[in-house]
Amino acid sequence: MAVKNVTSTNLAPNLASALCYVPVVGFVAAIVLLIIEKNSTVRWNAMQSLILGLATIVVDMILGATLILALAIPLVNVAVLVISLVLAVKSYQGDTVRLPVLGAWADKIIKKV
Repeated sequence: MAVKNVTSTNLAPNLASALCYVPVVGFVAAIVLLIIEKNSTVRWNAMQSLILGLATIVVDMILGATLILALAIPLVNVAVLVISLVLAVKSYQGDTVRLPVLGAWADKIIKKV
């Protein structure tokens, strides 16, 4: 993906991409950037961030259905936190990190949107 130096939000593309992965505010930032941003790299990172967040919610709900597996929810959430922070740092450095399944889903969805 070609990285342009200009975004619709007047943020640097690497900063806007990294903002999507920041815990807590990243989910809202990803939605906003997906709606208003024209830069393809920023939009792709916003989509991957949203898919990661939604996948985490789904996995937490599935694990929470049983008492034994519910004990694994904190481990999953810590793993997702670490992944989000790594993705934020890599995005800020200008690298594109594609998560194995989620990156392919982001490609398919971003082409339709």
